[in-house]
Amino acid sequence: MLKLKVKTSTKYQITIGSGLEGFNQSVDKYIKGDKVAIIMDTNVSKLYKNLLEEKLSAKKVFTYIVPAGENSKSKEQYFNLLEKLCSDGFTRHDTIIAFGGGVVGDLSGFVASTYMRGIALIQVPTTILSAVDSSVGGKTAINLENGKNLVGAFYQPRAVYVNTEFLKTLPDKEIKSGFGEIIKYALLSKKVTLDLVKNGISEKLIYECLKIKRDIVSKDEKESSLRALLNLGHTVGHAIESLSKYQISHGECVVKGLIYTLKISQKVFNLTQSQIDQINKIINCYNHDTSCEYSAEQIMNKVCFDKKGDGKAVKFVLLKDVGNPKIVSLTHQQIKECIE
Repeated sequence: MLKLKVKTSTKYQITIGSGLEGFNQSVDKYIKGDKVAIIMDTNVSKLYKNLLEEKLSAKKVFTYIVPAGENSKSKEQYFNLLEKLCSDGFTRHDTIIAFGGGVVGDLSGFVASTYMRGIALIQVPTTILSAVDSSVGGKTAINLENGKNLVGAFYQPRAVYVNTEFLKTLPDKEIKSGFGEIIKYALLSKKVTLDLVKNGISEKLIYECLKIKRDIVSKDEKESSLRALLNLGHTVGHAIESLSKYQISHGECVVKGLIYTLKISQKVFNLTQSQIDQINKIINCYNHDTSCEYSAEQIMNKVCFDKKGDGKAVKFVLLKDVGNPKIVSLTHQQIKECIE
């Protein structure tokens, strides 16, 4: 079992383990109140609803199930969950457990951040993507028609519990999506080595990815500067995800976004062929589909509306080399010239 402490406005612990015997030991002490709301999606509920309710039988448990998929990060699901918490008598002294992937984590986190101005939240990720990234750092959000994660809040959990046992039931599509986010970390830091990535999911791999995120988030909780590095591949990736109406998975969109990142980095930093080859080797290590069916104009329309922009320019995370990312502000015209 591996542990990491996150030091933000709220200090909390990440526990990374395998085998379900450690669940209660790692989770129970962080539960506040007598009532626990477990939020999960339709896919996860088929596998773990009974198990989780049994593990938490000492508490009064309410399980709220949302449809699987990105479309659940909607204002309709958000308000529906708030109404359920209210009708079931939850107070700010009780607890929400987000049990699922990035969608459930983001949605549950935003609910927790706003219900009665804040209720205790525990993140228990069940996908690779959420295990190595989205469950940590306190970003919570829902989507709007114009884009992804446009309404949200920074709200840190009381604890994060990652268990590789929950990742064993993932379909191939989810595994590939998760490794899209891991590839991002392999480009951000040389500590997530190509060999470690190729050896598949492990406590060590999750630990190294989360250590990078922990270190960045602890220095810049609300993304005023350094935390933007974690958006590597995401600016164009989110645009593609939105254009596909979320039919292409987040991790796959990140990889597609990394292709554009490399393209822009080549022009901005005049990368050598050796650097380009090394970056491409990492991007392509899990044989993701790197093609994009959307035009430069379609992508530009989404990118220029990105929440990280100021209406005139957009912050991009580019690569000077593997392990050497740089945040660069690019005008809309510069972006257009690079991606056309």
